[in-house]
Amino acid sequence: MPAEKRGTFGYWRDPVFLLSLAIYVVNRLWIKPNLHTYSPFFHGHLNDSLTVPVALPIYLLVYRWIGLRPDDQPPRSWEIGCHLAVWCVFFKWFGPAILHHGVADPLDDCSMLAGGMVAWLLWQRGWLVKIPQAQKAKPLHGAA
Repeated sequence: MPAEKRGTFGYWRDPVFLLSLAIYVVNRLWIKPNLHTYSPFFHGHLNDSLTVPVALPIYLLVYRWIGLRPDDQPPRSWEIGCHLAVWCVFFKWFGPAILHHGVADPLDDCSMLAGGMVAWLLWQRGWLVKIPQAQKAKPLHGAA
């Protein structure tokens, strides 16, 4: 792909990545330690929902560096889906059964899926808000 046709995905500079990382850090350093009672959302599901927007850009950057990713387009749905499948298997089976670390919770998978879907929508915002050329060039009725 020619340089002038390159995509605009910023990988570690992407706003979705940076905001998600900031939310993770705030939750990890300030919210969780200061909660007086256990909260399933803040102690588990929030971080699970941030898995895709925090981890995937780093993976995709490495793939780009080693030539497995041909362009700098925002993450595609199949890239998110493949990584979600691997992470769900790892966190549901490998971690608890082999590493004896973590608990297999079906809500973790749902949280990762929901976070991945929201991240995908935000990464695709270019085509979600794009105005077709025909509508852009059309004058308004009654305009002089």
